[in-house]
Amino acid sequence: MTKTPLPWLTFEVAFYGVILAVAAALRVGGLGLRVMDVPEAWQAWQAWQLVHGQAVTGDYSPLLLSGQALLFFLLGGGDVVARLLPAVVGSAMVLLPALLRSRLGRVGALVSALALAVSPTQVFVARYGNGAAMLVAGTMGALTFGLAYEEERRTAFLYAAAVAGACALIADPRAVGVLIALAIVWVVSYRGDTGFSSVGAEVWKRVGLTFGATLLLGASALTFNLSGLGTWADFVVAWGRHLRPVVNGQPWYYPLAALLMYEPLSLTFGLIGGVDVALRRERTSLLAWMALLLLLLAMLSGGRDAGDVALFCAPLTMLAGRAFDNLAASWRKAAHLRDDALLSLGFLVACSYSALTAAFYAYALYYVPQESATFLWLWVTSLVAIAMLVSGGVIWRGLEFTWRVGGATMAVILLAASFSGATSLNFRHVNNPRELHVLSTSDGGVRDMLKVMDDMSFHYWRSPVAMPVTVEADLGPVLRWYLRDRERVTFVDEVTSYVATPLVITSGDNPDPPLSEVYKGQDFVMRTWWNHTMLVDNDQLRWWFYRISVQRPVPVQKAILWVLDDEERISVKGNE
Repeated sequence: MTKTPLPWLTFEVAFYGVILAVAAALRVGGLGLRVMDVPEAWQAWQAWQLVHGQAVTGDYSPLLLSGQALLFFLLGGGDVVARLLPAVVGSAMVLLPALLRSRLGRVGALVSALALAVSPTQVFVARYGNGAAMLVAGTMGALTFGLAYEEERRTAFLYAAAVAGACALIADPRAVGVLIALAIVWVVSYRGDTGFSSVGAEVWKRVGLTFGATLLLGASALTFNLSGLGTWADFVVAWGRHLRPVVNGQPWYYPLAALLMYEPLSLTFGLIGGVDVALRRERTSLLAWMALLLLLLAMLSGGRDAGDVALFCAPLTMLAGRAFDNLAASWRKAAHLRDDALLSLGFLVACSYSALTAAFYAYALYYVPQESATFLWLWVTSLVAIAMLVSGGVIWRGLEFTWRVGGATMAVILLAASFSGATSLNFRHVNNPRELHVLSTSDGGVRDMLKVMDDMSFHYWRSPVAMPVTVEADLGPVLRWYLRDRERVTFVDEVTSYVATPLVITSGDNPDPPLSEVYKGQDFVMRTWWNHTMLVDNDQLRWWFYRISVQRPVPVQKAILWVLDDEERISVKGNE
């Protein structure tokens, strides 16, 4: 008998490998495209300070700082390195549904993993250099490993759950809200034998030590940053600040709008799967209740952002696996598979045509308004045709047939829409505040200003980082991060007449600083803001499809680069 060279390499394992590759490509590819945002720059700057033996202050993610410090020590600084750990952790998270194959079904777990891999929100959060992605992954890891232990009673799952839970606790202040939600769900839904009562005291002791060691070492950067433990202890206060209203922040309905815009796949099939497991009173209903409570917390939080959406969207996406598996089971039982497949193809064509006509209508409203009525009529006609197909399916073949054909069509379309949304949000529209998840962001003007500085420094000082520069400290952490490698940088609270460096950077709010020398200045946009309430007339549909609008993003921060107007004194010789 011929022995199989790789007995573990089944088609299922190969599919998970492909899904992991897709997730990694979306999260790690082009990781440096977007300009570092203020929270990212502050977090990365603190890690950079730690690596260079300086004090770490303020709010930050202790877990991420520990990982960033290690990566900076090994690989050096940079936007990609600063965001690498969340991206890798977010990529690995897509494999978690594999642990729940017995609960979600094999097909359901596979499709759930694929949905996580192409989720626009999960991709966005994993590419953002703060602790949100690690909180989502840690929370889902702890829940998934716990459910897997109940099913298989493997002690290794308890240790994995302890590590994941400890990482979640020190990743982001929103871990406080996750703990509250988990406590409520545990009290309400976990009654009787949970499967953990059979664990011996010695095992619990080792699990507790694993949890404590992970928390201590992860928060303190392997004891090199003991102040990280204090930052972690202040998470309750930081979470309280997260709940406060924010001026010009996201509205209370933002989490729901983000679900509709970016996560229709998780919303549709997650609700179906969640209702299914809740009615059956299965243990996986824990995920449904967690998703609901985390959604409520997101709506109550004044500082709500994409991280809050990712928190409740992740369990919802995993629950979608149950709906996918039920759909696959329905197809396996189909008596007329060929006819059903042809009808599904018809549904797919009709729905795709409807989406295209809606997009063309949104485009025509502004660019060829005389043709917009034609596209509107075609769009309405396609919607009527879809409604007639659904009604005819119910009358002709019954509800199960309609669910089988319509569900398969919807799954394919929404998976494609998720992939398109992920690439649009994270690649085509980087630094675009018109994206609902973005709102306010660093502008490309930051890199434009840095390029001008590099060119001038290279021209006059024969090195792109050598020319002295004075910077107003109030401009924030983004400039501190990007100027970290320059040889002669001075940050001052206020620019005075004593400043005489060849380059000076001041706030755009101060267009006439008291410089004693003659300088020439050029302003650069540092940060922009946009809100969907700025939409006018029929702009909503165009924004929904293309993320463009009549109203442009508003510059909320500018910086002025001043250059000494003296060819002799700006050169190396003039500064010797």
